[in-house]
Amino acid sequence: MIDKKLLLEISALKLEGKIEKLDDDQMNQYEQLLVSFIESFPEREKKIKAVLEAKDKEALAAQLEETSVILEKMQAVDLALKCREFVNALKTCGYENEKIEAFVTVFLGTATMLSIDIQMAKYLEKKTETISGKKKENATAGNPGEKTVLAVDDAVISLTMLKKSLQGEPFKLICVNSGESALRFLEKNDPDLFILDIEMPGMNGYELAEKIRENGHEAPVIFLTGNSTKDYLIKAIQAGASDFIVKPIYKENLTEKINKHLYSQNA
Repeated sequence: MIDKKLLLEISALKLEGKIEKLDDDQMNQYEQLLVSFIESFPEREKKIKAVLEAKDKEALAAQLEETSVILEKMQAVDLALKCREFVNALKTCGYENEKIEAFVTVFLGTATMLSIDIQMAKYLEKKTETISGKKKENATAGNPGEKTVLAVDDAVISLTMLKKSLQGEPFKLICVNSGESALRFLEKNDPDLFILDIEMPGMNGYELAEKIRENGHEAPVIFLTGNSTKDYLIKAIQAGASDFIVKPIYKENLTEKINKHLYSQNA
């Protein structure tokens, strides 16, 4: 059974004051609802994207309405409400295709992040192996007291979005475009947090995360991904993932995830 405390940490689920009152049978039913959502979401996402591409507004409204019902039952009430409001507007006054695409892109990204958060709560404790080691004694993370985040992605646009979204944040962001460059940086530095793209040529994110742990760096690893399937996420967890950020990158989700891990280490 998923730990209630882990579910309470998922900001998209409004469970405070509710989940604590559930007995074991009710909690089991709620967990089955969550599992059904995460297992069916990849296929649901495909259907929504298909009707969006076909510009079939009626079918899109039906798919989104069905999804909003599920989200409401899960207590993802804010996301369900936004979805319902969009569907109602789509039915009554319609939207231009660009506005429809923009909403659906953000909605699917948020729903994907919710699916991943639920899976992290369910499967993270089942990680089969944690590779750890002694931190490099000569490694530094910049000025004393300054937090450092190392981001690794072969896509320039992703690194640009990271820099833009994190401008003005109270930590130092270092960006490199390959696993090899990251390992060279880590020879003399020990960041407080890693953000790694998974799909990279040469050394992928899984392989880089394993080398990071083998080399004694123990900071949390956040993977950049657009894939919410169970096997994909479990593989990332086994490679050392602490969390995920969904592409395309949105500032709100990004800063929430970074702050959660960057500043909880000293708690």
